[in-house]
Amino acid sequence: MTKVFKVNMYFLIILLLEVLGPYALRPLYTFIGLSDTRLILFFNHTILFLIPAMIYLIITKSSFKETLRLNKLHWQDTLLIILLGFIVQPVMTFFSLISSFFFKNEIGSFISEISSTPYLLLLCLVALLPSITEEITIRGVVLSGYNNVNKYIAASVTGLFFGILHLDGQQFLYATILGFVFALVVRITNSIYASMLMHFIINGTSVTIAKISRIISDSLPINPEVAELTLKNIGTEEKILLIVIYGTIAVIFSAFVFLIIYGLNRINEKRNIQEVKVDRQSSYKEEKIINIPFILIIIVYIVVMLLTI
Repeated sequence: MTKVFKVNMYFLIILLLEVLGPYALRPLYTFIGLSDTRLILFFNHTILFLIPAMIYLIITKSSFKETLRLNKLHWQDTLLIILLGFIVQPVMTFFSLISSFFFKNEIGSFISEISSTPYLLLLCLVALLPSITEEITIRGVVLSGYNNVNKYIAASVTGLFFGILHLDGQQFLYATILGFVFALVVRITNSIYASMLMHFIINGTSVTIAKISRIISDSLPINPEVAELTLKNIGTEEKILLIVIYGTIAVIFSAFVFLIIYGLNRINEKRNIQEVKVDRQSSYKEEKIINIPFILIIIVYIVVMLLTI
């Protein structure tokens, strides 16, 4: 059994847990009187992501430090990662816009619903928590199985898994793009803290915007007709205009994203980071990426999406 097969199987289990787990846990939450969606979110992430990761590492007798890439992030890398965390957001916004023409922004609605939560608590719940649990799952355990695979192929596959992990049509496209970038910076720096930092910045920005919007909406009267306006029901001309404007911005910022990643790669090559050596010695053709667990992952995701349309 190859490493790729193992981690693909692991992700398939995680996906099934994510689909079925909330239903299995609901009676327990009801029994203990837990109804707060924020606490439920915290426990779901802990039970469905962190505990399986710990079990996997123990069963496979893997090194926590090596598998999760718990390596110190160089200060130069840290500065570039922080910059990248902000620069990539216009690109993410463009792909989110495209998806919003076809799917409802469920996560946006959820954040709006809990935006009355104190800012620091909201930041911990929506930004800090996923940057730990989701990163340990995808850029930690899953990406470790692709160590002997070309980093761009590994980033593409785990990026796809990251999009699937969200189980949301509106989030799939931009989450896949972000997942690719996250995996790439982790492979380049050989540190999971790179993606954790970017993840926190991106989610933290969303939380901050939602909090500011909440303050503004509470202080200003909102026209109900305006509040009900969504990207799905605006005119074709307006959609085209939005695509052109946001697309142009995305192209410009994509160039900066490329330059930052290129610079990050060059810096780490000079430091002789182990990941560079792994890439040169990799025999990824021997690793069957598209295997039975991979196919089942795609099938499960498609079925879930069809059932939730």
